[in-house]
Amino acid sequence: MDRKVLSVVLVVGLLFVSILSTPAVAGDSSMVRVVIHIDRDHFGGSEVPKLGGHVVYQFKLIDAVVVEVPVTAVGRLAKLPGVKMVEFDHQAVLLGKPPGVGKPGSSQPSQVTPWGIERVKAPSAWSVTDGSTGGVVQVAVLDTGVDYDHPDLAANIAWCVSTLRGKVSTKLNDCRDQNGHGTHVIGTIAALNNDIGVVGVAPGVQIYSIRVLDASGRGSYSDIAIGIEQAILGPDGVADKDGDGIIAGDPDDDAAEVISMSLGGSVDDSYLHEMIQKAYQAGIVIVAASGNEAADQPSYPAIYPEVIAVGATDSSDAIAYFSNLQPEVSAPGVDILSTYPDDSYESLSGTSMATPHVSGVVALIQAAHYNKYGTILPVGTFDDMGTNTVRGILHSTADDLGDAGWDIYYGYGIVRADLAVQAAIQ
Repeated sequence: MDRKVLSVVLVVGLLFVSILSTPAVAGDSSMVRVVIHIDRDHFGGSEVPKLGGHVVYQFKLIDAVVVEVPVTAVGRLAKLPGVKMVEFDHQAVLLGKPPGVGKPGSSQPSQVTPWGIERVKAPSAWSVTDGSTGGVVQVAVLDTGVDYDHPDLAANIAWCVSTLRGKVSTKLNDCRDQNGHGTHVIGTIAALNNDIGVVGVAPGVQIYSIRVLDASGRGSYSDIAIGIEQAILGPDGVADKDGDGIIAGDPDDDAAEVISMSLGGSVDDSYLHEMIQKAYQAGIVIVAASGNEAADQPSYPAIYPEVIAVGATDSSDAIAYFSNLQPEVSAPGVDILSTYPDDSYESLSGTSMATPHVSGVVALIQAAHYNKYGTILPVGTFDDMGTNTVRGILHSTADDLGDAGWDIYYGYGIVRADLAVQAAIQ
């Protein structure tokens, strides 16, 4: 399948985000943030201050560094020893999103099962697993953070970290969701199966909340790439602590097994793709929203071959009018009720809302397989149809509602948690 570059804007939830054609400006207008690809043996960070700039972050898993320098110094930066290439760090701006605070809840409503959770048949899979594997399966959600003390989420938030502005912080206030989007996405994956509010696809799974977007919905590609690196490294900061070559699914390591990104854009920055490839090579399943512009192909990063692109459907199984075409799979994404800040609940729509349904199903697949066999399944590829990879299971067990096999509207179809979990333990 030819998946070309799209001219689309960054989307989060139902709302559209535009990628600026100019570089991301950090601080005053004279400074610009760039990502430089380096030869580690020859690059000297000490040269950057001589240009009036500073190193913001040096990646551990790829040979790249985030740097802020005066606009006039970019040309000289490219000529420093050990610098292979310079890429501008594009900035995204969220447009039209309402304030990200919910209505304070003095009392919690009785639990209901949202229609999307029912549609993917998640409750039927809970007799096999609810996502719990003694802490082996974690889903990293890269978004606006989380209301970490929400009574329907708190028990499943295993770790939160912020990468905003290139600074890695685990302070709770830095992780707090001041927008609402991240808390909503996390609820669809992992809201607790209790007496209140809603329940998620995998109510026993552990969540890594990685804040890569700020309160207004702004976020840079470099912050997203740092967030992916954090998901690979895990809370202990070491990707493969025991040195056995196994990262995802290793109980001795704490990398995420799933990365969920309800965001996307038009810019193909090579360092971001390189970091996604590192996650894929580590055995992490990467799921991303296809986009909300009714475009003919998914946006980035969903369009990358390592990523599962998710389209949105409504309660009648129709493709949502806004959903980009050529997804890999589809899931409920219209009028989705989930958790929201200030211990509240809201309904939102978008491929952002479809994505966590798939991420939750993947968590159930990996949990079921691990519980039976002591290992997780390989990620697989776009063309897989067998039951020996995660993507193959998603494809072969989905409700195929379009043309037989993959089609441009539904992809392989609407995901089914019950059939997927059964396939994972055969």
